[in-house]
Amino acid sequence: MSREWVVEIYQDVLNGKVKRFPNKFFSGEEGKKYVRYMTCYLLEDRLSIPIHEIPIRVQANILWSHRLKPPAMIYGWNYYDVIENAYPGLFKPWEFQQVPHKYWHGKEGKNRAIEAVKHVIENELNIPIEEIPLHVNLHFFKKYHLYGVFDIFEQSPFQVIQAVYPGVFKPWQFANVPLNCWKDHVSIQETMDYFLFQQLRFSSYEEALVKVRKQHFFDFQLTGLLQRVFDSRMQKVREWIKISMK
Repeated sequence: MSREWVVEIYQDVLNGKVKRFPNKFFSGEEGKKYVRYMTCYLLEDRLSIPIHEIPIRVQANILWSHRLKPPAMIYGWNYYDVIENAYPGLFKPWEFQQVPHKYWHGKEGKNRAIEAVKHVIENELNIPIEEIPLHVNLHFFKKYHLYGVFDIFEQSPFQVIQAVYPGVFKPWQFANVPLNCWKDHVSIQETMDYFLFQQLRFSSYEEALVKVRKQHFFDFQLTGLLQRVFDSRMQKVREWIKISMK
């Protein structure tokens, strides 16, 4: 059956000229092809939605209100499956305003979350691995429709990236440090050592004691460390350095 004939039947259904689709219209692979014709016609011709805007403008209610739910139910599809059938491989589920129900749930959902974040970082944004902590924050998850992923990992950018790139980064490298990070003595020690000797390039605790300044914490986005561990007081920073010298 030609695309034109399928679209004509679909138009008759949408316009109320006929109440339903012909019997066994949606059957097997041929039926899936008919659904593809109908979906493309609906979005591109009837609703005049540019293809690149489909993830932004199309939600389930648009498809279902235009009589695409009956064929979707026959094939056990959600609204994204209908889109994928019409535009195979063109879109990712997380690009849409709503992901399919329970898409991020369970072990499979967590694996999807890891795949999604990695895809955005490496394929869409091409972020160098050493710059990931600078770019992955709350805004990142909102902008790329990955807020569901954010919730899975307790809204911690570090926990997300730790799942995607295990062991590559430390919590303090992120703007949003996990809440318990500054209560852990090991984390504090590792952070301060990295800060003093890698970022500020001091050669010893003795040099750090003399040269470290409050502005350094601001320069390297470690104000949380300064506030939570040292009460924003440089005297306490120096006391910590003296203890570490022993």
